Amino acid sequence: MPPHIYSGKVAMHATDAAGIVHFANYFRFMEEAEIHALHARGFRPDGYTYPRVHVEADYRAPLRFWDTYTVQAALLNIGNTTLHWQFTISGPQGICAVLKSVSSRRSADLSTPAPYTQAERERLADLMILPAEMANNQEK
Repeated sequence: MPPHIYSGKVAMHATDAAGIVHFANYFRFMEEAEIHALHARGFRPDGYTYPRVHVEADYRAPLRFWDTYTVQAALLNIGNTTLHWQFTISGPQGICAVLKSVSSRRSADLSTPAPYTQAERERLADLMILPAEMANNQEK
C-alpha cells in the first residue's frame, strides 16, 4: 500500500540566512505529515499523549525557501503501544531526508501505556510498508 502523502511549501521562517531549511525543521515537516496521516484514518486528539521515544534522520539534499516538498509517511511496525514511522521527504532534487520516529501512546497524564485496539490497528494497516518498499524509498 502506498504511504500517506503530505505536501507543503518551504516558508521563510523554516530557513537559515542562506535560504536553506534548518535541519530541525525537517522534524516539523515529519510531525505535520504524521498528524495528517492519523487524522485521515479517524484518529483525533482523544485523551492520549504520543511522546517520541526515538528519532533519527539521514539528510541527503537541501530544501530551500519556496521549494515544494512532499512527505511520505509510512509505518514500519505497529507495536502494542508504539508506532514506528518512516518519513521520506522529497523536493525538487529528489529525496532530501529520511526520518524515522517511534512514538509511544500513553494515558493523558503519562502514567500508563495505552495499547492500540484491534480496530485501531486495522485503521492503521494501510500505512504499513514492506521491507522491500522501505529499501526502495531510501535508495531513490
